[in-house]
Amino acid sequence: MTKVYAIVLNWNGLDDTVDCVRSMASLDIPEGVELTVVVVDNGSELFEVAPLERVFPSVRIVRNAVNLGYCGGNNVGIRLALSEAADWVWVLNNDTLIGPGALRPLLETGERNPRVGAVGGKVLRTDRPDTLWMAWGRVTWLQSLIALVGKDRPDGADWDVEREVDWIPGCSILMRARTLGEIGGFDENFFAYHEDVDWAARAQDAGWELWYNGASVIRHAVNASSGGEEASYNGFRSYLSARNSVLYARRHGSTPQKLRLAAAIVATLPFQWVRRALRGQTAGVRMKIRGWRDALRGSPIPLKALGLKPDKRDPAS
Repeated sequence: MTKVYAIVLNWNGLDDTVDCVRSMASLDIPEGVELTVVVVDNGSELFEVAPLERVFPSVRIVRNAVNLGYCGGNNVGIRLALSEAADWVWVLNNDTLIGPGALRPLLETGERNPRVGAVGGKVLRTDRPDTLWMAWGRVTWLQSLIALVGKDRPDGADWDVEREVDWIPGCSILMRARTLGEIGGFDENFFAYHEDVDWAARAQDAGWELWYNGASVIRHAVNASSGGEEASYNGFRSYLSARNSVLYARRHGSTPQKLRLAAAIVATLPFQWVRRALRGQTAGVRMKIRGWRDALRGSPIPLKALGLKPDKRDPAS
């Protein structure tokens, strides 16, 4: 029996989480595979178990007293899965809808090659179902550090491929338990954003491969967990993405790559300011600057100021 644990992290998004879990009720589960769905609540202000149990009676619920971030919250579920001898851990964003055939291709790719540490699939936009949010990711060492391959491209045969990739988005990533046992889960210093890019680099450094299979399809409500596109840019996403690009560069970048990132940030900052000012989004640029600055200084994440509801003992609050 192959044991797969699906981890869905909830933080003040119960309606999305219920829809995500409901969509998994229609999954095509291969013979010999046992699927366990685990919802980890990350210190939400309001969280009810009953709606989840109604749509998926066997769902497991784990409650965190405070918001541990995307990394810490998912790691709670990952540790549970590993303690119960899972073979695979499927990390899913709560603002995703899982297609009936999403799991089988991921498992097929992973089982075919024992050096595959994780597998991802095609991610379509919920608001534009025929349009990709992304397929897989590349590290560019430019201002945003990364590129989303396929972003906003029409869905089609070009994306129905199976191939090795740089990294897999954390909204749907099937991780091999042996890989997790070897390199660990997400680095909680990242809290959220670019943690999937860091995990991929650590896995590849340890000799594991990351693969994409376009036959696996989910839909993603882009930026739903951070309040929508505009609020997301002006809020904690911009801060954490900027901060964590510096953390990633320090850990994984060569000197030329670090210099490329720094030069791109400095060169594009005036243009970012002008472009975002025209949209009333200069708050997001200021957030980025603060994130880069705090990372260079080694300052803790100001969780309370970012609205991420830390433990009262958090020194950054």
